[in-house]
Amino acid sequence: MSKNYRILDLIRRNRSPLENHLIDGLVDGRVSRRDFIRHGSLLGLSLPLLGGITTAAGLGAMPSLVRAQGAPGATIRVASSVPAATIDPVTIADAGGLLIMQQVAEFLCVDGPDRGRKPALAESWKPNDNGSVWTFKLRKGVKFHSGGEMKADDVVASIDRIADPANSSNALSVFTGILSKGASKKVDDYTVEFHLDAPNGNFPYMVSSDNYNAVIVPASYKGDYEKSFDGTGPFKIDKYTPKVGASFVRNEGYWGEKALPE
Repeated sequence: MSKNYRILDLIRRNRSPLENHLIDGLVDGRVSRRDFIRHGSLLGLSLPLLGGITTAAGLGAMPSLVRAQGAPGATIRVASSVPAATIDPVTIADAGGLLIMQQVAEFLCVDGPDRGRKPALAESWKPNDNGSVWTFKLRKGVKFHSGGEMKADDVVASIDRIADPANSSNALSVFTGILSKGASKKVDDYTVEFHLDAPNGNFPYMVSSDNYNAVIVPASYKGDYEKSFDGTGPFKIDKYTPKVGASFVRNEGYWGEKALPE
């Protein structure tokens, strides 16, 4: 496919120097399509815009994803290892506990096509000019299983917990030297700023599903997660018996597509 320089010029007019540098790299062949989508999503470029740029650069449209279907009224049964310790989003590190937590709790963003980030509890994110401050816009109307709306206070408290050395979170291996306790700031109910210790272009990965401790739970969380399993995920806990198993029901108030099976 040939390049559409007119469209590329129109797109470039409203982009930052950092974004235009990335676009130039794609057009010149110095940046692969895969790396362009990955780094572009980190800079906050939406998937439709990324697709428009790759098309204008002569690389074709982004592929669509096919969603699997389930049988009406069916039950999903999954064998899993037993959680090795109390399930706590701040310190959890074992496969059995993570499998349970990931049904009920969510991240600001998640893995997307070509290793980019896809919006989840955050609708968008964008760095300042040097990548030392990242601003995340939160999705409105997202409800915790307990009924309260997820807002900036919950995000700030959740990230502060895992950035606090006193809590011994596994996330410290990711955050040390990059994000300190108290550096997550509420701008308004649906906007959070992260003020980094040093500029970092990969920060969205650190508050995404790549960092399994970075789930968002209510600001009121006191370390008793197994009593409530309160989150925003597509499933709610129905019954949990340590060392035995867990059962879930669909979250009918989920903000996204209803979980399968129908």
